[in-house]
Amino acid sequence: MMALAKLLKKTDAGMSIPMVAVLLFILLMLFCAMYEYLRFFSIFIQLDQVVEQSVQGVAMENWDEVYQGVREGYAGTYTKAELTDDWEEVMNREQILAQMKKMIDFKVDGNTWVKEDDAGNVLFSLKPKDTTVKITNTQLAAAEGDALTVETTNTITVPWRFLGAMFNAPPIVVERVTVSGYTPKF
Repeated sequence: MMALAKLLKKTDAGMSIPMVAVLLFILLMLFCAMYEYLRFFSIFIQLDQVVEQSVQGVAMENWDEVYQGVREGYAGTYTKAELTDDWEEVMNREQILAQMKKMIDFKVDGNTWVKEDDAGNVLFSLKPKDTTVKITNTQLAAAEGDALTVETTNTITVPWRFLGAMFNAPPIVVERVTVSGYTPKF
């Protein structure tokens, strides 16, 4: 610390030019790091919102079956088949993934869904086969505020913007868990 203070006190002509260049470079790196953090955070929040809206969209598409189960006190994502008297699943993983794909408008690249910006840069990618959906139904004779809960786990791959270009860093892979609730309102 003292060496830095002595270096700053030097009065040699032109000594401040390299110091200013170093400080500007450090500021540039800090702004790049803040941009990357905010970009990642924004992508994760937006994807969480899309998952929640997908769950709500599937529930609203099947409102008559979902409401029936909640109203009559048995599982909210199943309904009785009229002909076979078996339980049929009304809300499932494939429906939620289809709703997500429709909302985000992914480009399909093999087994991976890729979201690109207008310039063709990859914003993030998602592997639907790695997505898990756990549906927790309401209990029998559920109370007024009990909700149908859907826990979705997505594995998201986000490439770096600056760090990847400068240091060829591997993309960040995050397993994101989103919990959504659906309560019918009468």
